[in-house]
Amino acid sequence: MTDPVRHIDRYLDGQLNDREIGELLEWVAADPVNADLFARQCLLDQHTYELLQDGLFPTTSDRPPVERRARLPMAAFAVAASVLIALGLVVWQLLPTRSKPAAALPVVIAQSIGGYDAAGKPFRPGDQVGTGRLTLDRGVIRIDFSNGAQVAVEGPADLQILDEMHIVLDRGVATAVIPESAVGFAIDTSTARVVDLGTAFGISVGDDGLTEVCVFDGEVEVDYRAKESVDTPKRRVSEGQAVQASQASSTIDSVAFETTRYERAWPVNSGVLQTTGLMKFVSPGPGFLPGRYEDTEHIVVFSERRNVLLEELLPVDLAEPGEYERLRRREQHVLQPGQRVRSYLLQLDPVGRRILKGSDKPRVFGQITFDSSIVGLIASQRNLSETDALFGDPDGDYGDLARGVEPSPNDRDGKDAVILAADQRTLILNLAAASAVDQIRVLVSEPRQNKDTEAP
Repeated sequence: MTDPVRHIDRYLDGQLNDREIGELLEWVAADPVNADLFARQCLLDQHTYELLQDGLFPTTSDRPPVERRARLPMAAFAVAASVLIALGLVVWQLLPTRSKPAAALPVVIAQSIGGYDAAGKPFRPGDQVGTGRLTLDRGVIRIDFSNGAQVAVEGPADLQILDEMHIVLDRGVATAVIPESAVGFAIDTSTARVVDLGTAFGISVGDDGLTEVCVFDGEVEVDYRAKESVDTPKRRVSEGQAVQASQASSTIDSVAFETTRYERAWPVNSGVLQTTGLMKFVSPGPGFLPGRYEDTEHIVVFSERRNVLLEELLPVDLAEPGEYERLRRREQHVLQPGQRVRSYLLQLDPVGRRILKGSDKPRVFGQITFDSSIVGLIASQRNLSETDALFGDPDGDYGDLARGVEPSPNDRDGKDAVILAADQRTLILNLAAASAVDQIRVLVSEPRQNKDTEAP
């Protein structure tokens, strides 16, 4: 591309045809320098407001979007957004380090997605946390304990850290993943005490103290604690159940299992930093399983297995940054034994598996960024089937229908595209729903764990 700046400007003005747009996106994905130039040109074209709508970076701009922003397709938006995320993480690393609390615990801010405290200071990955009060004005942070417990909190929220096994949530929304090494971990509110029995759950506390507990997996014990004189029986709450503790009624009552309010905090517990476009990460629960959940309009993200130790060579379809469709199928990619990985299944499964052709096929763009490096992508039907036993959900129904992502190099308009960005954490998808199920399994490097909590 002899004059990339002019090419990008023509693209933003809507003057490129489909072939030229495809060439531009391939050029962007080929080199981080290209992606950086593309993102900067988008910013110069007043795309800043649109890219920051989700609050990832603070902005005081109230300038309305310019009319030609609508011409920016979602795939290009995903590329620019992934670059800005990478640049943002670099900026966070250069910010002044918070002073270490006097009463420091082996507790750390593991992730911060636009997280700021009441004074406007950013929370940064790596910040150590001591006992005492913590106020999250906006954004999402994940707090990791050395016993393996993980708590993601969405602002605005107020909480107190009492010790490694006990926190108080006065206001806000949180999700928790508690391994066996931290069973008994407790979260108090003004109306309830939630004691984990080995599980993953969500908890929300309103300004009036109304507490809702929603169990994604396993079991918790909920005890009413608003008034000492009230003798309200404890409740055990299992997967797919939810309860509400109300000070007005002094009771713990069953409510509908509804996970919508946890859809920002839960992905951070699951290792996902950001999704854009028509990518949908829904909190887990009954029915949200591969083969049992259909959605024609979104690429759905299933969190599969954590901390899987590879004991032998594992064939994958893509292991290096690039575009899956451009790779020769005879190229062999394998992951070496000894690695620990997490797995996710990304799926576009049309409702009713309608047979759609040509222009009738809905096309879905999406982008997802993980908190650790993507080490392998599994997109072919054969490799997906052969890794279901190792990574798949035991309750999933994978069936015998055609599945995977099989891009056709001879059909540019109808092809599926899978791009692993140069940061090796961001995946960009362009899929078309038809009679088959589009699926791709993403393997992400498992961060090194504390030796006391590492799974065998």
